[in-house]
Amino acid sequence: MPTYIPLHDQPPHYSSLPTPSYPRDPSTPRYGSPDFDPSIPFPSAGSNSIMSSEPEGVQQSSSSSRNGGSSNYVPRARDEEGGSGSSRKRSRADEDNDYHPEQSQIQASSQNQHQHQHHQHHHHHYVESRNIPLTGSIFNISPRNPFTTVVGDFILANAAGLDNVEIEVKLGTLMSVPDHQGMTSSRRIRMPTQSEMIVPPDYPLGPFHATMHPQQHRTLNGLLNEAAQQSVTLSPERGRVHFSRSKLTDSFHGGGGRQGKVRVSRNRETGQVVEVVRKRRIADLNVYCPGAAFDWRISVNVEEPYAMPDTPPSLTRDKDRASYRHQVCQVDLTHVMSKENPQAKPVSSFELEIEVLDIPTLLAEGAAGSDRFDEILQNVLDTARMLIKNCDPAPPQ
Repeated sequence: MPTYIPLHDQPPHYSSLPTPSYPRDPSTPRYGSPDFDPSIPFPSAGSNSIMSSEPEGVQQSSSSSRNGGSSNYVPRARDEEGGSGSSRKRSRADEDNDYHPEQSQIQASSQNQHQHQHHQHHHHHYVESRNIPLTGSIFNISPRNPFTTVVGDFILANAAGLDNVEIEVKLGTLMSVPDHQGMTSSRRIRMPTQSEMIVPPDYPLGPFHATMHPQQHRTLNGLLNEAAQQSVTLSPERGRVHFSRSKLTDSFHGGGGRQGKVRVSRNRETGQVVEVVRKRRIADLNVYCPGAAFDWRISVNVEEPYAMPDTPPSLTRDKDRASYRHQVCQVDLTHVMSKENPQAKPVSSFELEIEVLDIPTLLAEGAAGSDRFDEILQNVLDTARMLIKNCDPAPPQ
């Protein structure tokens, strides 16, 4: 007859099953610890030893801990009468049956004072933490802005080694590819994003409309005039905005394409030739801004001096331009009247572009990998963002 085993002493029914060769639960990750004891406060500046609150004459014992710290724990001395010290237990009813209201009030007042001091300590610590300068991240450095990184890489990849480089930012609208069957017209693109986005270079895009509504032109004109007026007391190094006005007539010659077009600029009042250049487009980087009034395009071009053409112009543009020159860029707000031939009716349009100044210095800073390269680009990009942010969408037509 087998030996009787009570039910509560019997092993579970699965105890006789073989143990699996793999652990049932995933292994706990192992973390390395800093080489200091977080329970011990750091010594204050200029002190060689950890401050102690023990009275004089009490010898402190120090022992090494597992993580390299030291323990300064001192056991509490017994009472001189040989007792075991005050007990944490609450006295029984038969030991103390008298009620003392004065004692209760003193204890309540002591507790309130302790809570008030505790609150003041935490509030004082919060104020100190709020006023300290921040260091960028937990590693005390800030990462490079990924948007600025992509723009900087784009510029260096397409402008390095070229002469007479022009880098400009134009505000406008990125349009979709029109339907080949003519069923739907081209419209502003829609991308799955809630913030500004650099459009991939292989994404199918239609034309870029670098124009704006006359009301938007007036808004930006007033905004830039206000910026110039507010900075009139500043020096150019401190951010003064320098305003200038020009009226030119541009005539374009040639078929464009990779060879570019030749542009002849003349003063509208005197007819004197200001410059003759051939402009070639190198590359474009498109930025989509959902919910904003404009998208924008960053272009790398080459404008090289050229001889006076002897062919009739294919396009003529009368430009009335207001320029606002800042530290590293210049904002050009232009009203354009263009004609394809002398007999054609002029077409009015409004444009805004931001031109980067001192391109050789920018490319040199980028080749050296300096922080100044990102600072210059950030200034230009933030200028475009501020203009877009402070301009309302075009009114419905």
